Amino acid sequence: MVRLFVCIWIPEELKRDIIKFQEKMSKLPMDAKFVEKENLHLTITFLGEVEDTSSIKNSLVNIKGFGSFPITLSGLKIIPSENYIRVVGIEVKDKGKLSLLIKTVGGMIGGDYYENSKMTLCRVKSIKNKDEVLDFLRKNKDVNFGEFMAKKISLVRSDLTPHGPIYTTIFEVDLE
Repeated sequence: MVRLFVCIWIPEELKRDIIKFQEKMSKLPMDAKFVEKENLHLTITFLGEVEDTSSIKNSLVNIKGFGSFPITLSGLKIIPSENYIRVVGIEVKDKGKLSLLIKTVGGMIGGDYYENSKMTLCRVKSIKNKDEVLDFLRKNKDVNFGEFMAKKISLVRSDLTPHGPIYTTIFEVDLE
């Protein structure tokens, strides 16, 4: 059994600014687990524990021809709310094409998926000074990390370790 998800990887040129922003956030009075630079991605669908990957790969091949499309990473997203912060992410703006891709891939291979995507920056364990954290998040609510072209999706193996997850791409499909 392998733990799998399908994603779009964030390009290196956008990761630099995202990591700088995470470094600023890490100074806030909260205990949070930040997503590592090499793990920054947009989840298409989370499949969980899977025994055989061949049928998933065979299905994903059918997404070829979907077409590449622009994605903008701009604005902060607080989940579930400002009153109870558990995840801080980046808003994903895509003119509906990402939502359609998520719905199409999820319909083909299943898993847990949400059409309103976000890119996770951190998972919050506890907050020591909520006013200070909220003040920072509100001041930076319109932060813009830039735009990139989504050109392929990846089937990724997730190995959980005591030091955090290790993600390995085991299959890719070009969207063109």
